Amino acid sequence: MRPYWDYAGLYWQLILLGQLHADGADPRIAKAVEFVLEHRHWVQTRRWQCLMANLLGALMRLGYTDHAIVIEETDALAERILNEDGIDCSEMGSSLLTRCRMALPKLLLCFVEVPLEQRSANVRQAIDRIVSDLLEQHVHIYLPGHRAEWAKIVAARPKRVELPEGERVVDWIAARRRQFLAERGLGEPRPKRGWLTFGFPLSYNSDILEALHALAQAGIPGDPQLEPALAVIREKEDLSGRWILERSLQEKMTVSIETLGAPSKWLTLRALHILKHFGGDDG
Repeated sequence: MRPYWDYAGLYWQLILLGQLHADGADPRIAKAVEFVLEHRHWVQTRRWQCLMANLLGALMRLGYTDHAIVIEETDALAERILNEDGIDCSEMGSSLLTRCRMALPKLLLCFVEVPLEQRSANVRQAIDRIVSDLLEQHVHIYLPGHRAEWAKIVAARPKRVELPEGERVVDWIAARRRQFLAERGLGEPRPKRGWLTFGFPLSYNSDILEALHALAQAGIPGDPQLEPALAVIREKEDLSGRWILERSLQEKMTVSIETLGAPSKWLTLRALHILKHFGGDDG
């Protein structure tokens, strides 16, 4: 099985174990970590930022913060974010957004695992950049308001054989996007509805809980721009003071974690920590 096979491969076993704060000294985990660090196929210079952030963050939570390869690759990942002006992802090719917003919490959760005294200039600047982006979009309100109109243009894109010689479909889309943005802009930003559904553990995607957890881990104080997201968390608390597992990777993971539709100890722990940190709960 390929190490990066979604949710069942070696990389994802370590990512999930990291989210569960497993003991990285366990011989079985240590053997897997040793293989991953020796065979750096997960290290890419283009794309894969979300996978790399997930894996590096997991390795640090498993106790490998001081490993030379972890330090090197974490700094290199932060440098990429700065040089690429955000998260450059191939999935954004036909979007009005030119940089991915979905993986911002993943990157932040990775970089905040680096102890303060060990953070390089790249890591510190990347944290500041991601925090700024998350605050600007009120955590989850970033989808272009004009995306429906833009989708019609993309759907009518020509085939490669219909274009002049030397012109690619991606070039055609890029040109139309520049024109569309110049004439209409992004439109009033709308919420990322998928982030309103809470899950644990998470994979490439995120949710409001994970994003706010990342901001809390970064030590960000309360801010009015966070209130829409905090309001969602408060509204989802049930009568027993717990939060329900609303989505899960159960059928995709090797082992199921908790019960879909039932109170989740992991979500509850995260929600209570967030509300206390941002001043929404005195408990």
